[in-house]
Amino acid sequence: MMQYSKKLIALLVAVAALSGCAIEPEPIKANERLASMLDDQTKIYSKQEPITAPLTFYDALARALKYNFDHRLTMMEAVLQDTQLDVATLNMLPRLAINAGYLGRQDQLGSSSVDYFNRNRSAQLAQYSTSQDASRGVADLAFTWNVLDFGVSYYQAKQQANRVLIAQERRRKVVNNLIKEVLNAYWGANIADRLLPQLDPVLKQAQQALELSKTVEVNRLQPMLSVLEYQRSLLRIIDQLKKLKADLLVAKPKLAGLINAPMHSDFKLAQPKQTPEPPVLKTTMVELENLGLFYRPELREEMYQERISHDEAWKEMLKVLPGLTIPISANWDSNSFLLYNMWMEAGARTTFNLVNLLAAPKMWKSAQTQIEVAQTRRRALSVATLVQVNVSYLQYMKALDSYHSANELNKVDQGIFKVVTDTTESDAGSELERVHAATAALASQLEKEQSLSEIYAALGNIYASIGIDPAVDNIENVTVRTLSVQLEKSLDHWYKGEFPKLPNAPSTAVVTNKAITPTQTLNTQTPAPVSVKATSAPTTVADKPVNTHETSATEYYAIQLMASDKESDVAHFMEKWRADLSAPKVVDMSKSSKPLFVLVSGNYPSRSDAQQALDNLAPELKANRRNRLLPVKMIDNVLVASLD
Repeated sequence: MMQYSKKLIALLVAVAALSGCAIEPEPIKANERLASMLDDQTKIYSKQEPITAPLTFYDALARALKYNFDHRLTMMEAVLQDTQLDVATLNMLPRLAINAGYLGRQDQLGSSSVDYFNRNRSAQLAQYSTSQDASRGVADLAFTWNVLDFGVSYYQAKQQANRVLIAQERRRKVVNNLIKEVLNAYWGANIADRLLPQLDPVLKQAQQALELSKTVEVNRLQPMLSVLEYQRSLLRIIDQLKKLKADLLVAKPKLAGLINAPMHSDFKLAQPKQTPEPPVLKTTMVELENLGLFYRPELREEMYQERISHDEAWKEMLKVLPGLTIPISANWDSNSFLLYNMWMEAGARTTFNLVNLLAAPKMWKSAQTQIEVAQTRRRALSVATLVQVNVSYLQYMKALDSYHSANELNKVDQGIFKVVTDTTESDAGSELERVHAATAALASQLEKEQSLSEIYAALGNIYASIGIDPAVDNIENVTVRTLSVQLEKSLDHWYKGEFPKLPNAPSTAVVTNKAITPTQTLNTQTPAPVSVKATSAPTTVADKPVNTHETSATEYYAIQLMASDKESDVAHFMEKWRADLSAPKVVDMSKSSKPLFVLVSGNYPSRSDAQQALDNLAPELKANRRNRLLPVKMIDNVLVASLD
């Protein structure tokens, strides 16, 4: 019975312990949420410079860059990635660990041995011996370096370095969107500040005139058709004014959100002395497209992702190699039976996972597929960028045309209002006609200002679509006014419709059956393919292309790699193996009805040098069935003859 009770007590204790380990979902309490809400409300607008003067556009943009939480978040994410890079760099270091402890046992260790050939003989009590104290202290300082782990950590650090750059590109994207949104919201709020005070009185007069016209209609004081036409025209203008008013009313709260000002704060905007003229773009569509392909942060991010995929491929292949571990340690043991209580140990150990060796081809193929996916994704984004640049440019042209039309209409309506007002003052003309003219004049003025705001919104879309951003640094440590001055210097040319020029790109030679003419290409990750037209004799050289070898001469030797009737196939093959080739070129050997394109590589002074380079090509390149490898003779980048 006593034994049963002990088992029952032990079971109850175990159940109670397990119950204590159970975790129940615990929702946030109302008082916790309230405290968090009040704390957030206090901190959202804290640590900001107060708005003490009317804001210019550059002031508003400076406050957006400093205080907008979307931008702050991307900056903090960039800092986080940078700290993770430090951690990844430290992971490359060897392991150095210190261990210390105390060991004790109830009974001192005692042991005996038996005869190997006669195991039935039992040990006598006096034959038991010990070589270890019942309690002892131990410690060691161990240095361990795994060569394979070092290699993997190296590539992981390289990948993290590219993630730092990706975070910076994402911050640039947020800056692009902020510029676009602040441009749109600022000019909408600016128009609202100027014209909303005039809008309510005119709307009130228009409503009174509409009621008066209904009285005229009931009493038939004027022809019915003219009264109804007047009401229709006035109703349309009133509806237009109400819609414009609704658009203008939301502009200032949008701007307040962008610059992180309290929603109900009554900050003022700097009003221009006269209506600014809309900026005129001085850049062609082709230049805008090239700028978009060069500066767009999403495209740069994909290039960094491609780098990460390349490093991932090498990291996976490193895991296939044997691992070499080199341990070195200093040890201490207080055991009194030891001759030496302190000693050093060193060794080497290698491990080789044979399963990884079998999986290596699949791992490499998977890594290469990731690279191709990254490249395809970048090209898809390039197409999307071109579409966005073209659409934003067409929207800008449309907004510019609408502005000119609205401006002309405004001049006409202002003239009509002046004539009607002068007539009313001189001969007491119709009050209804004066109100109609005043309402139409204000509607035209609002339409003109709204068209100007749409121009700046379209210009902001162009800024965002090409991905340029102002070069300002150290945003956290400068005042709003200082940052505003920096932005004004950076954006002044943009505001005038002028955009930065691309850096000088390396020239690549395009050789035809006429003269050789260097052409400029975009400074992208890899230079564009070089197309060469073959002829039966050397051509006249107008501008010689820049060769990559010092031994470049009029006559030299190269390696023929592959030939195809499709230039795209040859160009794709060249881009795939560019890292393993030397100065690859696509030679056009097409005849009148038979297209033929040949890929050649290298610039060698002799046939033997070309043959040696051919022999040293990567095995994978040699094994490709599409290749027809042989030395060829070149004269001025023109394929003269095969040497097989």
